[in-house]
Amino acid sequence: MYNVFVYGTLRKEETNDHYLMNAKCLNDSCWIFGELYDTGMGYPAVKSHPSFKVIGELYEVTDEELKLLDELEGFIEGATNNLYDRKKRMVYTRQGSQEAYIYYGANHLFLNSRRIVSGDWKAYRMGLENK
Repeated sequence: MYNVFVYGTLRKEETNDHYLMNAKCLNDSCWIFGELYDTGMGYPAVKSHPSFKVIGELYEVTDEELKLLDELEGFIEGATNNLYDRKKRMVYTRQGSQEAYIYYGANHLFLNSRRIVSGDWKAYRMGLENK
């Protein structure tokens, strides 16, 4: 089993939430340090930042579910041209912190992207933040 933090289309009630329908949600209100961007392609990307926060959900997934997520995110272990890179980082909750996999966007995803100041893809998509 693996812990995975999701921040965009994999979150509940988003377009790819069906990938996690059988996964165990460990926390639906957690965060990581990073910057969230709208790629303009219908999905966000995150990159590291020491003080900004990105809101998301934490899931426990099986080997098979992780393989499906890797495929969706364009991640191949050891490849140099991935759409996203999967890295283990700390995820923070009200109960404490724990490590999980996070999909970080490749540099080219940020070329024409717009920073989501709230760090919350769902709030941004609902228009609760100026686009």
